[in-house]
Order: sequence, then C-alpha cells, then structure tokens
Amino acid sequence: MDSFAKIAGNGIRYRKLYTSDYVLDEAVTTCRRRTGSHELSVRLGTDILASKSIVMLKVDERTIQESWKLYKEKGDVKLSFTDATCAALARAHGIINIFTYDTRDFRPLNLNVISSL
Repeated sequence: MDSFAKIAGNGIRYRKLYTSDYVLDEAVTTCRRRTGSHELSVRLGTDILASKSIVMLKVDERTIQESWKLYKEKGDVKLSFTDATCAALARAHGIINIFTYDTRDFRPLNLNVISSL
C-alpha cells in the first residue's frame, strides 16, 4: 500500500503512470472479490478514473491482435491475456518500465519491472 500512497501524494519520480481499461476491470473485479465490498471496489475505480497522475490507455482491435499474437508466442511464461495487453500497449506507446507485482510475467518480455515506487 505504500506505493499507492506515494502515487496519490505525487511522491514518485514518474510524472505520468499508465494503465489500461483491462487493468481497471481486473483491479475493480479483484477488489470486490477479495474484500466482498462493492463500496471499496467503487472507490478504487473512481480513484483510478479521477486520478490526474494516471493515463488510461484503451485496448483497441490492433492491441487485441498484437496481444493475442504475444500470448500465443509466450507459452513458456505464465502470462495472462491482460498482461499481454499491457505489454502490447507498452510497446505501442514506447513505455519500458512496468509497475507490477507479477515480475515473472513481464521480465521475459524485455520490460523493466518496478515492484515498488
């Protein structure tokens, strides 16, 4: 939670953070499932959507195709399809640093993994 507090308080060296509509879906759904709280999941989604630090990237048809190609090629990596969309969006937008707790999933994709801010 320290990382999220730093993001909220602009206490990080990155001026813009990027996420995607797929990650928003996964975050809100996981929050509701793990906490059982609709209120907390709504607050999480609202905070992400209202954040001035977070840029929401959209998964479009091209991203889906690139993600699917990557997902099929990387059977040796425990990569979710959402992770594949993140990697495809990162490549498309020139993003090389990924903040994630799934370090094993992204390192083989030649992305710099940041697990704390």
